[in-house]
Amino acid sequence: MRKTLIYTAVAALIVFGLTRPTVAQDAGDAEKKREDMFGKSFADKVEDAVDKGCDWLKKQQGIDPVDPKPVFGKFPENPPTYGAGTPHRYLIARTAFPIQALCKSGCFVDEKEIDTAMKWLRENYTDQGAVQSMQGFVGSSTYEDATVLNAVEAYYISAWEAKDRKLENPKSRFEKDADGKKVPIKRWGTEDKGAKKKKKERNFKLDKKDEKICEIAVKALEARFRKAYGGGGWRYAKEGMGENDPSVDVSATQYAILGLKAATRLGIKYDKKLLFDVFRFYRGQQDKDGPVVKAKWKKSAGDDDDKKKGRGTSSEEPPPELKARGWGYCRESNHQPLDKTTYGSMTAAAVNALILIRDELVEDPGQKKTWDKLDKDCNQMIGDGLAWMIQNWSMKENPRAGTYRYYYYLYTVERLGMLGGIDEIGGHDWYVEGAEQLLEQQTKGGASDGMWDINNEVDPSDIYNTCYALLFLKRATSGVDRPIPVLTGGDGEE
Repeated sequence: MRKTLIYTAVAALIVFGLTRPTVAQDAGDAEKKREDMFGKSFADKVEDAVDKGCDWLKKQQGIDPVDPKPVFGKFPENPPTYGAGTPHRYLIARTAFPIQALCKSGCFVDEKEIDTAMKWLRENYTDQGAVQSMQGFVGSSTYEDATVLNAVEAYYISAWEAKDRKLENPKSRFEKDADGKKVPIKRWGTEDKGAKKKKKERNFKLDKKDEKICEIAVKALEARFRKAYGGGGWRYAKEGMGENDPSVDVSATQYAILGLKAATRLGIKYDKKLLFDVFRFYRGQQDKDGPVVKAKWKKSAGDDDDKKKGRGTSSEEPPPELKARGWGYCRESNHQPLDKTTYGSMTAAAVNALILIRDELVEDPGQKKTWDKLDKDCNQMIGDGLAWMIQNWSMKENPRAGTYRYYYYLYTVERLGMLGGIDEIGGHDWYVEGAEQLLEQQTKGGASDGMWDINNEVDPSDIYNTCYALLFLKRATSGVDRPIPVLTGGDGEE
């Protein structure tokens, strides 16, 4: 079922839906818009950019003279530090994140770079390093634990897709061109037509080694969870180890939730009660006030069906009004002034986290009764966060933060669009606008041909920014099951 959020401000019609992506009746509209903007070669341009990005990323494996050969990217000689101490080299992230990006881009799991990276993760991502932080073992952080879960899921999705397309055998990876000549198939994946993709029921069973590292990742995330600021969430390390200003933050907490959601999809259990503290943290971090958005709520198609199935619906108690209220990194942070202010990537990240928290709790029989008391507040928070995104919309910069963590921002918007199963936010085709920027900004020529980087990310920034760009272009985020209500403009008409 598709449910939408429609809001009228000035003369703009805003459509936002939060449900698992489905087949859209007007699927051709978005594609036509893209053809008008880019010409009929839009999909080809995207695929060429992804090809080049993947080729560049693969070449970055093992280039650092100090780090293990399966790790991607070269760590700078004199990197900036966050606080005191030696910069963390993020060996797990620099292995797992490229796996996720390459597999989600449609690369085959038996390719040397992916195979080598996975084997290294299986051997070096351990309980001693990730959970116990013992010397002599490869350590990790919240971001890395979550990325391991997303990388393993991406790896199995890639293997499943290749088998489903009868491409698991390298000898079968050929197709005929216009002249009838055999040409190699570089990737199984192609750019999907819109965000409202039909759900695929993939069935796969994790290998024991991969199941083990996923269990370690969940155990590490549970160990890193901290209570703070009237709720709870995550920072980089366990409490008492590493940075404590702030104690928790919006970004690391959202990443942890992304990892835990992947764990649920992989069949790995965790203590979902901690999500209530996370919800309270996000509630306390949202702007206290903002401009009112005039809109009306109405029952959406499918609500009655949901009631019959016992799911209930979130459109039974509409909030009296919506206000544009966003999030910053953490209001209690003293690291930099920006952390206390509201800006785009943190607002999108918070909305994403709330969508996932809601999806995890509303269908859990053990948590649903407690969650029902918070569902109305969650609707309000999501709606207000989306109103802030619309009011401050940009795909050329991170709203109210300029170029700061720009590619990370694009990735948060991709998650927002894909979790919602939508092609437009506030009348903006987020994918077209973001892809346009990425196609223009991809490096062309020389040793850096195919990468994305504006040197504003943790090191090595070219690895992380290229992964963010690939995940955006491939629309790599899985949707959720739980929809939100319909919201219409002041006249109640769609």
